[in-house]
Amino acid sequence: MAAGKVQKGSLGEIFTRDFLLLATINLSAFFGFQMVNIGLPLYMDQLGATGQIVGLATTLMTVTATLVRVFAGALLDRFGRTGMLIAGAFVMACTIISYAIFPFVGIILGLRLLHGLGWGMGSTASSTLAADIIPKHRFAEGMGYFAMTNALSSALAPVASLALIDGPGAVYMIYVAAGITLISLVFSLLEHHFRRQGHESEISVHNAQPTEEPAGAPDGSPAGIETGGARENAAPPVPRAQEYSKLETLFDRRAVLPGILMMLVNIGFGCITTFIALHASSQGVEGVSIYFVMYAIATLVSRPGIGRLIDQHGFRIPAILATLCTAWTLVLIGLATSPLMFAAAGVFGGLGIGTAMGTYQTMAVVDVEPWRRGVATSTYMTLFDVGIAVGALVGGIVADAAGYSIMYYVVAAFSLLACLISFVAVRPQPRP
Repeated sequence: MAAGKVQKGSLGEIFTRDFLLLATINLSAFFGFQMVNIGLPLYMDQLGATGQIVGLATTLMTVTATLVRVFAGALLDRFGRTGMLIAGAFVMACTIISYAIFPFVGIILGLRLLHGLGWGMGSTASSTLAADIIPKHRFAEGMGYFAMTNALSSALAPVASLALIDGPGAVYMIYVAAGITLISLVFSLLEHHFRRQGHESEISVHNAQPTEEPAGAPDGSPAGIETGGARENAAPPVPRAQEYSKLETLFDRRAVLPGILMMLVNIGFGCITTFIALHASSQGVEGVSIYFVMYAIATLVSRPGIGRLIDQHGFRIPAILATLCTAWTLVLIGLATSPLMFAAAGVFGGLGIGTAMGTYQTMAVVDVEPWRRGVATSTYMTLFDVGIAVGALVGGIVADAAGYSIMYYVVAAFSLLACLISFVAVRPQPRP
């Protein structure tokens, strides 16, 4: 993006036009996605689905998203970002509106597979694009701001979803979710237009057909990688495709550890998004939306400092605090018998799950070469989705057998396991 000089150290370095567009795309796509995640279980319950079927609906969606992500990273690095971004938003919008058009449990289960396809494409593309354009010296801070769109959507979308279900009804919730998802499609087209208009090239490593001695730039400077219109100065030569094994073309090992840690956290997160409304109803508690309101407040207050903390002190401290807060969130939800207890759980949820999302996503891509960011992002997001799928499936089984409270106590153990692994395996020192 061509613009005047931005003072180093200012927020203008991060909040460029492209960053704001991508943040809006991610916010609206994730908002519609989370509205459906919270509201669809109630909608399916009204249609006669059991707890296991409700959990299966979430699992089917995330399984498809996981399969898509396995190949999405390599495709992003080979063919570019914005095409997949647009396709993902389009598929999601069409699928969400279809939930209202076809109000049958069997058909909804099939549509969840299609929804996972769109989600896998769109979310991987937007996260990769964000990683491309954030300045390296403020990377953790920038990715923290970007991940805030996920955290805020996770906090605010459920409030909107439950309010619409309690008011005009579940079908209207679906219409609103589809409309918000369409916003992400419109802005995706706008982002694509700006990139074409400014002759900004996306990373397309394999199309570049590198040789043993990469050609220099037209002006004689060292060859670089174009990332959202900003050259990575003096970028190293791009490796040949055959330098990677078949497995390495689909997965990046540097994103595996943060992906596994986020997967463990998301087992609990999947149970929250899928079952918290049903749990509150079984406890006779009204106003469960207070959980998400407090989650949003805690996220907004804590998030700006998390990126700076990582840049200065490394990932270990935020990771340990995030996982401990997540475990306590799940225990509090299991104990909750009043709106006040759900509100307290929301505070710890914002400090825990919200911080984990920003910390582990940054950890997954911070040291990855530009031409491997798509693969690293897809590796991380694949494991992200696996956690939600496992949580929804296992949570549904445990809830049917022992009740929702026991379910939340059980899945809290996965966050404690993530805490232990973070203490042992995550580096304490800041990135050089």
